[in-house]
Amino acid sequence: MNGVPFRIQKFSVNPDTEAIEVGSVSGQQMPQIPSYFVKSTAPPNIEDAAQLSIQEEERTRRGVSAIAQDLYRIYRDPTITEAPELVITIHGYNTHERGIKSWYGDMVRYINQGDEAIRHKRNAVFIGYRWSSENFSIAPKHLWANLRALPSAPKLLLKLGGFFSIACLIAGFVIADDRIDFGLGLLLGLAASTAAIVIALVLLRLSVYFRDVYRATNFGVLDLVELIRMLDRAIINQTAADLDRTVPNRSQAAREHWETSSQRIRLNFVGHSMGALVVTNVVRILSDVFDQRSIAKSPVPEIGRTFSLERLVLVAPDIPILSIISSRANFLASSLRRFNEAYLFSSEGDLALRFASTAVNYISFPSATRTRGYRLGNVALRETEEYGIVNLASLRQYFGAEVGLQRAIADDPDDILKNLYVTHSGKQPDGYLSLAELFSQQDKIAAASATLADLFTFFDCTDYHDTCVCFAGSDREPQRMGILSRSRRKKLLGVWDYIELAFDSVRKQRDVHGGYFHGEFSRQLIYRLAFLGFEGVLKATPAASPQAALDTLNEQCRDVLIQAYVSPLHYRVGVQGQPVTEAKAELLKKIKTEA
Repeated sequence: MNGVPFRIQKFSVNPDTEAIEVGSVSGQQMPQIPSYFVKSTAPPNIEDAAQLSIQEEERTRRGVSAIAQDLYRIYRDPTITEAPELVITIHGYNTHERGIKSWYGDMVRYINQGDEAIRHKRNAVFIGYRWSSENFSIAPKHLWANLRALPSAPKLLLKLGGFFSIACLIAGFVIADDRIDFGLGLLLGLAASTAAIVIALVLLRLSVYFRDVYRATNFGVLDLVELIRMLDRAIINQTAADLDRTVPNRSQAAREHWETSSQRIRLNFVGHSMGALVVTNVVRILSDVFDQRSIAKSPVPEIGRTFSLERLVLVAPDIPILSIISSRANFLASSLRRFNEAYLFSSEGDLALRFASTAVNYISFPSATRTRGYRLGNVALRETEEYGIVNLASLRQYFGAEVGLQRAIADDPDDILKNLYVTHSGKQPDGYLSLAELFSQQDKIAAASATLADLFTFFDCTDYHDTCVCFAGSDREPQRMGILSRSRRKKLLGVWDYIELAFDSVRKQRDVHGGYFHGEFSRQLIYRLAFLGFEGVLKATPAASPQAALDTLNEQCRDVLIQAYVSPLHYRVGVQGQPVTEAKAELLKKIKTEA
């Protein structure tokens, strides 16, 4: 195994303090749910690239084998009736390794100690994946390093612009001549503008966004693909080793065994921020482009020989809003429609997506209008004072068990794209523009058509108000507060609201981008959806029936000021009990996409 692109460690429980620690794969005191930390070895700067030593590669080999053994053990255990599941969580941009380990450690603690519904799940394995994101810094050493990295031409322009700006200012004070002052003013403006352009380039580099996009797509994606590929091969090898020695060509027999198996290993992803971009691109690469079912636009969830895509949980995803539209321009459609379950958590007040990401993507995203450049993590549900599941009445009225999904979606006036909005679009007097209006002219989306958005269940957490719980090691006490905004229940957030949220973020009083993992209910909901799925979330309530459980979920969302829109697919499968393969196939027939 040469050129292994990652390291593998294992989360373990300290027997003395019961703290969650990261250490050797051979360590003891494994949590109930086997949990691993996988770190890409790609460096922040390509000059720092280094090959793993033979010893480190051997440790990585043991790590891959350990994960594969856990999954194969679950598969072979006759007392476990459910298929093995591998849950992979991926962080966003501008993150420090210490903070990521803290988050993943908190997640390991929660799924093993903090949630009764998850901790007794015997068929799950967890991986916290760290790609080589760079942490934003304005330290003098960091500033100087970025200035030194300027190419020769911009560096010369910066020096000349700075020199002539200072020279013109000094000359203006010394020489008292109106005609010369006018010329100096023009020269000063030109010099300052030249220097400002170069400084703007340096500031864009300091934002680390473009550099993180490069690392995510060229290192983070490919390294995670390699991890899944190696796990797939290791599971095949373990299956072959488990076969009787009299079986000829055991490797081929092992591959044939998994090809016909009805219990492939389910892959579940939690992608936060730019982690959503990593997930969707990983799936694009792993998908078989020569699969006839894919060519016929009936994509299957199978990946490799042993895996099957199951759940996708996107939290504040830093991907275009176009991602949930059936359109030729949607390059992520082929990835998203392969999952059996998909969920989206968003907030209108997410400053990192609203301003930082949208502004820098203005340079690179090929859109003629600014509204098309908005990020998916900023979409909001309809302007209403109603909280809870906003389409609950429509689901019960139009989606009877005897009515086909295609007909029900056509009859339902509560169309998802009419309920999803971008705010402050400038195209509507009230500041709202629905996605149906945004994409209707170019893409000619029929009002009764199903789209990729119908595969998702949405949670608008803009006004989310709950108990804020911090990760281990924090000295902050849990308190009830607006988690992602000041929770003022306004129709839409105004300029002053964003200014206040910016101050809150600077003072670290509120995490407007990652607060989903600090809210008591949202954290529970995200992790349960990842490990249990929608049906499992409903079963975890004390309700006696799926319909009653849906009412309970509605009340839970209403109590913490979350608006939810439940996918017709999730309602048909999780509440009405139709097999997911049948319901999804019926819905995909309705979805007209060229992606």
